[in-house]
Amino acid sequence: MVIHPQARTTPRLRAEIKAQHDPNLLWSPSTRPIDWDRLIAKRPTVLATIDDMPAYLLKPEVLALLDEEKHPTYRLILDLMWTTGARISEVLALTPSSFVDDGYDFGVILKTLKQRPGRPSKKALQRSPKRYVPILDRLLQDRIQSYLYAGHFRKTARIFPMARQTVNRHIHALVERVGGADFRITSHTFRHSFAIHLLLHGRPLKYVSQLLGHKSMDSTEIYTNVLTIDGGHFLDGVDFH
Repeated sequence: MVIHPQARTTPRLRAEIKAQHDPNLLWSPSTRPIDWDRLIAKRPTVLATIDDMPAYLLKPEVLALLDEEKHPTYRLILDLMWTTGARISEVLALTPSSFVDDGYDFGVILKTLKQRPGRPSKKALQRSPKRYVPILDRLLQDRIQSYLYAGHFRKTARIFPMARQTVNRHIHALVERVGGADFRITSHTFRHSFAIHLLLHGRPLKYVSQLLGHKSMDSTEIYTNVLTIDGGHFLDGVDFH
């Protein structure tokens, strides 16, 4: 990547991981902070040595892109992909009724749609399974609610009436504005980045798979290669003598 948001690599980012005590977690890290620069430096090795490994961004890079995005609609689309792992087709199918606030939690109900050319048909929307993804960021919750209020959308109307290709062209221009990248970044890159971000924080593989709407955890396991490529995180403290 050419995106080097050094200003984003703050102590808060570098001290983000906390100890995990759940024995069911895929990875139970110590209190060691995530070394974003190290993981960014190791990414070319991951992409070069792991078959079918998708290109991905790490948190400082995503934040740099989000900070550069000034258009409120596109910023909201990017935020939703980054914080929910939704496919772009699923985001573009959202309506006001997709968002749920029961007084305790705020989240979004996504219709699990595989990427296909064009917009999802009404029949595809009707037969698609659904999944619930919590949205914990209070500022994002407020921006979603403000966007819905200002848009005066009908309850079943799509809140982002545009095509996937339009979003991807916008992302390409956004990446160029921040200096370009060593690989192609599309809307789906945010989905891959979401999955890897959760695994880096030790979240269970099964839960990540459910959030992504995968039918099988086999589809999710590809992301674990980001963990295993950095042997130092696993072998540190293991005595062979």
